[in-house]
Amino acid sequence: MLFNSFQYWIFFLIVAVLFYSVPFRVGKLLLLCASYVFYMWWDPRFIVLILTSTVVDYFLGILLEMANARRKRLLLIVSLVVNLGFLGFFKYYNFFAGSLAALLHLPESSVILQIILPVGISFYTFASLSYTIDVYWGKMKAVRNFIDYAFFIAFFPHLIAGPIIRARQFISQIQLWRRPAAIVVQSGIVLILSGLLKKTVFADRLAVVADNYFNDPTAHPGWLSAWTGGLAFAYQVFFDFSGYTDIARGCAKLLGFEFPLNFARPGLARNPADFWQRWHITLSLWLRDYLFMPLSRLRKGRFTLYQNLMVVMVLVGLWHGANWTFVLWGAYQGVLLIGYRLFHRATTGTAVAQVMGKRYFVPFSVGLMSLSFVVSTAFFRARTLQDSGSILSAMFGFQHMAGEFLLTTDTIALLFVALFLAVAQERSQFIDRLALAPARIQIPAYACAFLALELFPVTGTTPFIYFQF
Repeated sequence: MLFNSFQYWIFFLIVAVLFYSVPFRVGKLLLLCASYVFYMWWDPRFIVLILTSTVVDYFLGILLEMANARRKRLLLIVSLVVNLGFLGFFKYYNFFAGSLAALLHLPESSVILQIILPVGISFYTFASLSYTIDVYWGKMKAVRNFIDYAFFIAFFPHLIAGPIIRARQFISQIQLWRRPAAIVVQSGIVLILSGLLKKTVFADRLAVVADNYFNDPTAHPGWLSAWTGGLAFAYQVFFDFSGYTDIARGCAKLLGFEFPLNFARPGLARNPADFWQRWHITLSLWLRDYLFMPLSRLRKGRFTLYQNLMVVMVLVGLWHGANWTFVLWGAYQGVLLIGYRLFHRATTGTAVAQVMGKRYFVPFSVGLMSLSFVVSTAFFRARTLQDSGSILSAMFGFQHMAGEFLLTTDTIALLFVALFLAVAQERSQFIDRLALAPARIQIPAYACAFLALELFPVTGTTPFIYFQF
């Protein structure tokens, strides 16, 4: 079921009505069952994976809390092997096997398996690992109630594409659950409408331009085609994924739960470090806490810091997809982060730093960061390394032609509207304040949202991009 489908909203309405019709101890069991139904809607076979991961980590969490230091390490290794083993086999086996076959000049058909990627496996794997690692570190107590733990893993709003939830953020919400206040319900409705607008009005219309270009870059040569195609996809993926997150957070609020913020207007980021504090925040924080910081404790030094940054970002690329294009995308992001750190270190205390600190320099730094994000689409969206090379060649003028301007008038208008709304939200938090506004303001705002959904229809129901990750 897609969040942008009529089917899902019928499902959500039935679940919400039933949930609020029974005591919470029954209601959370109902939500757990509904979450499994939601997951099995894609492919019932893969329910075995999420149940196995849930059962294994539930009992490992209890054992970790009682074990001595030596046995703790062994138990944590078991959790890592089980969770990363599932993820590695289903998501990466064909990638590594195919790459090895090519290296050894073997026929790819001799090693490739017909494996279907279980939807959402990257997200619930990271959620489950955060629990066992936190218990191992002593940051939280093991969960004794199996229903609570299973509900944390499988809760359907975040199950397929996040945000990545941590047990110590969510288990307490289950244990201390209260019916949401009217203001929370209003906030949830605002988030859901915001997410639907981002997906159906912005992302799906930009997808038409992006797909037209990236499905066959050679059919649209020239730097103008490459930049406008890349720009379309850059903002498509933002509106698509942040739209999903808004809907997920809104649905959770309507059921009395709070999900962490996952996007904070990354299009207004001023540098690579700022970008990763605004983009997919829950993934950035997860990697910082469970990968980058542990690696940094092993060895100190500036070179080690840069090395760890590159390792983490390459793994971020692989997390997004089993393809060498994603590996290069991760390496590109690592180069940006390291380059920014080196530049910042070299210019600290100089006249350059003073100029960069001025308000009039902000549009330039935001624009430069946006351009670097558009360049990254040559790796992130391209299907092959050959396509990536063709797109980069076009972007930087090596094809010696302008090409065609792919953005239509309505997509340009939508991008300007989006920029205006992003700046307004950054400066005054006006969307957040909408839930607090009186009815005379809320009703026209909702009417405008529904009007936009009606005026900018997109044929069919398009899956969210991050479902493939």
